[in-house]
Amino acid sequence: MRTIALLSQKGGSGKSTIAVHLAVIAQATGLRTVLIDLDPQRSAAGWWDTRAASTPELVETTPDGLRGVLEAAQADGVGLCVVDTRPSAGADTAAAAALADLVLIPTRPSIFDLRAIGATVEIVARSRATAFIVLNTVPAPRGAGLASVTSDARRILAAEYAIPLAPVAIGQRVAMAHALIDGRAVNEFDPHGKAAREMSLLWQLVEAALWPKDLRLAR
Repeated sequence: MRTIALLSQKGGSGKSTIAVHLAVIAQATGLRTVLIDLDPQRSAAGWWDTRAASTPELVETTPDGLRGVLEAAQADGVGLCVVDTRPSAGADTAAAAALADLVLIPTRPSIFDLRAIGATVEIVARSRATAFIVLNTVPAPRGAGLASVTSDARRILAAEYAIPLAPVAIGQRVAMAHALIDGRAVNEFDPHGKAAREMSLLWQLVEAALWPKDLRLAR
């Protein structure tokens, strides 16, 4: 079993959105997936409550209960756990990072958001977990290149933080909001759209990090 944790000190970074999408995509590949919601705001759980499908499975728990939930999931034959956390840079964040095989740190591209992930990056670096920073809700590019704010964000992140930046950025797209209303992911709402492609590319990065090529057939 593998575990992904979505961590960020700043609210509104997109942790829950990315968590539910990765869980849906992973489940669609045939991997039994459990979405674990640690956030008292219940963003992931609220999404799941409106979902018609019964998978991915959902568990709500507290940071103190996370280890027990992961142990139970492994014993029950779960292949992947995706952990959505509350905005924090405290002991609960450190505990989730320590239990994860992979950490994703979402951030919006504004300078305030980029600076706000510093404490999270430090915690994750100390945990020595494999990790990526993920640019989220980036503006659509104009012309052939990236939007200037996205290019600036990439430059700042590369200069300030040792944790690598994911090569795929998640755009700010209307399809995302529409899909989440009734408990779907964009891959279900508009499977051939740009938002679905971006999330699928992020999943490919996650899959490669969690299961090296020679181990994927055995997962």
